[in-house]
Amino acid sequence: MLRRRIAYAIALLLSLLGQLLDVGYLFHFTFFAVLAFPLLGLLISLPAMLGCRAKLTASSHSVARGEVASWTLSLTNRFRLPVARTSYRLRVANHMSGEVHSGRSVLRDVMPEENRVWTLETDHCGMVECRTERIWVCDCLGLFALPVRAPSPSTVLVEPVPEHPGPIELPEGAGILGPLPRGRSVYGENYELRDYRPGDSLRMIHWKMSAKRDGLITREPPEDIRLLPVLTFNHFGLLEQVDRTLDRLEGTSAALLEQDRPHEIRWVHPETGAVRRYPVGGRRDWETCLAAILSDPAPLRGRSILEGTLRQEGGPVYQIHIDGKEAGHGSP
Repeated sequence: MLRRRIAYAIALLLSLLGQLLDVGYLFHFTFFAVLAFPLLGLLISLPAMLGCRAKLTASSHSVARGEVASWTLSLTNRFRLPVARTSYRLRVANHMSGEVHSGRSVLRDVMPEENRVWTLETDHCGMVECRTERIWVCDCLGLFALPVRAPSPSTVLVEPVPEHPGPIELPEGAGILGPLPRGRSVYGENYELRDYRPGDSLRMIHWKMSAKRDGLITREPPEDIRLLPVLTFNHFGLLEQVDRTLDRLEGTSAALLEQDRPHEIRWVHPETGAVRRYPVGGRRDWETCLAAILSDPAPLRGRSILEGTLRQEGGPVYQIHIDGKEAGHGSP
């Protein structure tokens, strides 16, 4: 665009000098023609410029680490009128690893639609977000430009490659205490009722029965309470180590689900220290948990889940801590 504006400025200057040095009809016509030509080009291209729309879509919602992620930027022109070119800036960022790739590109002759495909090699796990910024569309002469509303960002989950840990053995007699629907007891229907005692968990209160008796009633758990498997990991370290940790985490979670063993996954936000807790009772629960894992940053150093005490309201837990070196079983 800059070169075209410089060329036009030279042409306008020459026509002006010709008019000043010669009063002939030809130079008058040339000067006013050069002066009006950009406005005519803008008038012809303006409907197409105002009708230009951008859309950014990912080829798939998720890919495995090592595969290629791709996005398509589609620019449409609702009017079959000339548009010289469209320029934009593309930015691709991995929320977990912090990697950022950016660049500027140009599309020419958007009539009526033009697509540009962008690809990215996925070296590490994470939620990869692609966004376009500073989209400008030019008129047919390339002298004027108008901004185009940027499309919504598009994300792709770069998932780990599961590493199956083999059979998982829980302590003898330890059953599974699964993820709970809202309002349900951690013991299902297997419990007794008693009066509330100071220190009882609010989650154990039977609210309907308390309302009938006009006093707090607590569920008494059975003696053979079952353990809840809790998978824990640290969300920081070298990226290669974090990738291996997530590989083993997905493999361990999948192994528990294959044995119809619901469980819980916990980690600590490496910067804020907030505890992340996600119950996993099926594949959909795992996908929700994985999206949260890949959204958190993974710095070189951070807060560890092992710094605190693992607790579960209503019953004990059995911890299985996983890291990039080896996956080991913990204790209740």
